[in-house]
Amino acid sequence: MRLFFRFAAAALMCSTCAAAQADARVIVKLRDQAVGLRQAQAVERTRSLAQRLGIALAHRSQPAPGMLALQASDISIDDLLARLADDPAVEFAVEDRLRTARARPNDTLYDSQWYLQSSEVSAIAADQAWDIVTGDGSVVVAVLDTGIRPEHPDLAPRLVPGYDFITDPALSGDGDGRDADPIDVGDFIDAAAQSDPDLQAICGASLLAQDSSWHGTRVAGVVAAAGNNSTGISGVAWNTRIQPVRVLGKCGGFDSDIIAAMRWAGGLAVPGVDLNPTPARVVNLSLGGEGACTAAYNQAIQELLARDVLVVSSAGNETGPVESPANCASTLAVGGLRHIGTKVGYSSLGAEVDVSAPAGNCVTTTLPCLFPIDTTSNAGTTTPGASTYTDGNSPNIGTSFSAPQAAGVAALMLSANPSLGPNDLIDRIKSTARPFPQDPTIPTCPQTATGVDNIGQCNCTTTTCGAGMLDAGAAVAAAAAPVAAITAPATATAGTTITLDAAASTAMAGRTIVDWLWTIVSAPAGASLTSAGAESTGLQLPAEGSYLVRVTITDSSGASDEAVHAVTVSAAVAPPVTTQPEASGGGGGGGDAGWLLPLMLLLAWPWLGERPRCLRRSPKEIDRPSVDCRTRN
Repeated sequence: MRLFFRFAAAALMCSTCAAAQADARVIVKLRDQAVGLRQAQAVERTRSLAQRLGIALAHRSQPAPGMLALQASDISIDDLLARLADDPAVEFAVEDRLRTARARPNDTLYDSQWYLQSSEVSAIAADQAWDIVTGDGSVVVAVLDTGIRPEHPDLAPRLVPGYDFITDPALSGDGDGRDADPIDVGDFIDAAAQSDPDLQAICGASLLAQDSSWHGTRVAGVVAAAGNNSTGISGVAWNTRIQPVRVLGKCGGFDSDIIAAMRWAGGLAVPGVDLNPTPARVVNLSLGGEGACTAAYNQAIQELLARDVLVVSSAGNETGPVESPANCASTLAVGGLRHIGTKVGYSSLGAEVDVSAPAGNCVTTTLPCLFPIDTTSNAGTTTPGASTYTDGNSPNIGTSFSAPQAAGVAALMLSANPSLGPNDLIDRIKSTARPFPQDPTIPTCPQTATGVDNIGQCNCTTTTCGAGMLDAGAAVAAAAAPVAAITAPATATAGTTITLDAAASTAMAGRTIVDWLWTIVSAPAGASLTSAGAESTGLQLPAEGSYLVRVTITDSSGASDEAVHAVTVSAAVAPPVTTQPEASGGGGGGGDAGWLLPLMLLLAWPWLGERPRCLRRSPKEIDRPSVDCRTRN
């Protein structure tokens, strides 16, 4: 079994290599076959298809009516699927994959990682997501925290260069300010630290003694500890890269350092610091404090959003309102759950929470803790010691460890579909979240229990704990689906036809978009589409009003997505009526007819020269004959 998982991990890291070495197997659905073909007919259809494609195809079986299982050598699966998609007789073609038992890492402590499995109500079902993807080395998650212990065997293979953004040396504890060394030296408070005037000026005079937390090392392990390496634990995203960014010291970290670190992690410029050579797609903030989201945080988050960087933040551990920066718009705010799916007592709650995930809870009042979040750590109580792991006797709990589960799920989703933006990730995580269960022995949030054994607990609602319980398997399956997009004008004029184009739609690597279906959702009478089943179509606009059109796309694996587009159509404007300018008068306005009067005068000149003199007649002479001035002599 170990050999299988080692092979599977290698295959995931080099899928194109594997495809080139193995025969390409596909399942093809023919358009014109509603009933099953006889074997001889099926073989003949296979032969005909092979001739058109110029590929040697071997017929294997008929999985369903009109469906053929085929095999080809000396061609990659991607190339074969692409060529099949272009054949007019093929309705769809998908890879015929070898399926195995559920992917389960061989990490020695994986059995204790209940929060990744499917045995408890609130567990995130990462084991189901791993059947689709286990992470990708091109996806980077920045962990903004206390730094990291880079020698930990479950983290060392996953690291990319990070940075230390703590400006104040006393807070940092490493003797200097910002530098390119994100190593966690320990955030302990001993007698020397308690009497340090510089540290007291930052943290206050009543500093309490504390051991080093190794918080960043713990958070990083939840996100992406190396999986299936026969060592320790598995992270949510096995093969994702971790970027350690140090922002928290002896008693925390300043917003200015955190915001600078957020921007640097996402590839934005920070004065005095070189650009990040490996920008992150996901930024994890397992930190926070009271108060509303500030304009500074909001600006940084919006700048990151524009660069397709998702910010994930823990809701807080104060039972009260969601803390900052989790309460900032456009972040993925994560609340904490008990193993049974109700809100864990200490988790903050409120409308700003997007989704909730296990945060760890002990049930018993004595050790061992029954449901901690086991992860990577260090044995040193002050300065670093041996690499180790948390467990029931050294429990790890808090929404600080709910957030990295969501960050890891986002990394898996990006591994499946790199084209997803932050809003896509948030929408799909929320839409696939599982409903909260109900415990009749506790109140419904925002009211919380007050008992000694259940203080702070309550039944979650979608207005207090987010859309539901984080579901890694469903979220990654949703991410693997294609992303529909429509390119078209937003305004037009009645009586015209505009083009709607779905060419910007994308599919997961290894898949192609094979079907488009355009429909008019709402429109004035007479509206019509020129083609309902093509990548692009024309929309005829007979009258003014609002038009809403939907496209549904389907990829070669049968997954689908849809997008809608609205067009506002104004009434057609009648062309202006043009009039001939007057021939007399002084002024401009003659336009192109200005030559007409001189020409008429020129033609009339001989006649004018011969015209008799016309006399004015008095009333007495009214009956006398006179020369008719309107005719020539």
